[in-house]
Amino acid sequence: MPKRDRLHFSWNRALSYEKMWNFVIGERESGKSVDSWFHIYDAFTKRNQPSIVLRRRIADITSVYIDDIETLLNKFLEPEDRIQLVYIKGEIKQGVVDVRLGEAGQEYSWQAVRKLPIFFRIIGLSNPMSRIKSLMLPNLRYMFFDEFICNTRGGEKYLADEYFMVKEIYTTFKRETKKLTIIAAANPYSVYCPFFVGLGVDTSKLKPGSFVVGPNYVIDCFKVPQELKEWILAHNPAYEFDDAYMRYAFNGEAVNDANIKIQKTEPRNFRLKYVFRMGRDFLSIHEKKGGLPSNAYGQEERFWVCKHSADWLEKIGNRRGFVVFDFGDMVDGALMMDRDWAIRLMSFKDAMNKRQVRFNSIDASYMAEDIYDFI
Repeated sequence: MPKRDRLHFSWNRALSYEKMWNFVIGERESGKSVDSWFHIYDAFTKRNQPSIVLRRRIADITSVYIDDIETLLNKFLEPEDRIQLVYIKGEIKQGVVDVRLGEAGQEYSWQAVRKLPIFFRIIGLSNPMSRIKSLMLPNLRYMFFDEFICNTRGGEKYLADEYFMVKEIYTTFKRETKKLTIIAAANPYSVYCPFFVGLGVDTSKLKPGSFVVGPNYVIDCFKVPQELKEWILAHNPAYEFDDAYMRYAFNGEAVNDANIKIQKTEPRNFRLKYVFRMGRDFLSIHEKKGGLPSNAYGQEERFWVCKHSADWLEKIGNRRGFVVFDFGDMVDGALMMDRDWAIRLMSFKDAMNKRQVRFNSIDASYMAEDIYDFI
């Protein structure tokens, strides 16, 4: 493995727990992606084990992306060890690209490329799942997903059932592999993402510098050491001008979550008003008894929203009806979201517009935003 210093991020601590899912959230320039590629490179050059690299959309797979990986690796390799990433360019538009390791400066015909062993396979998650599940690549070591957290405030969007899709891909390739490990890296836009929701992560524990170990996951909220921070500031003056960016880039704060009002327990004088089922989870909306005038601005909260696990409805009594947004969630007691429900929820939408809503968690806030879009 190429040499690294002790200041940048390393996967070694997280991987020592031998969990299926391994996540790192941290500031820019912390070395998350670099160390991920070091591990992928090391697995192939020392043990002949290729890896899977996930991209959210087929459009994210480009020649520039592959060339940048080559540049990154060569930056840390000795001159005599420099490499060239070779692949069939026509595979890019198909959303599945087999990238092979060639010698720097060497010319390769497409026939010669095919004869080289696969270094890593890039897969676009937006491919039809049937196409992905028909693939095989034995003796894998890692499944790497860079930028697994979307900047939703910047217009980025998750794919439908993204967590389920990654699990399906893992299962597909795990059949021909003894030990396949998922490693995923992201900047701290938000602690809300489909993967943490699917794994049941208590996101309130995800703070800069925290290290969280779950039943089948590890989450490293890496914080850049002061010595490295000073070096970066000296070499990139742009970090000094934007306080919001500084908090995000250096303090690991989830900037998209900064203004969400959190209250973990139900406030006094609130009552359960509506229940929604969203995938495996439930979302309950509690309204203040007596309410507030609709023209109230910036006053006390009118609603409290709480996210619950899948077994919550059974605990409170499964005779209570609930609203769903997808026919796949329709079971006994479920009602499909329609125009009548949207009208009934106008007061909740009005409260959201005036920031008169508190949430028991970050997840509850983002789930409430999904409901908002239906009203």
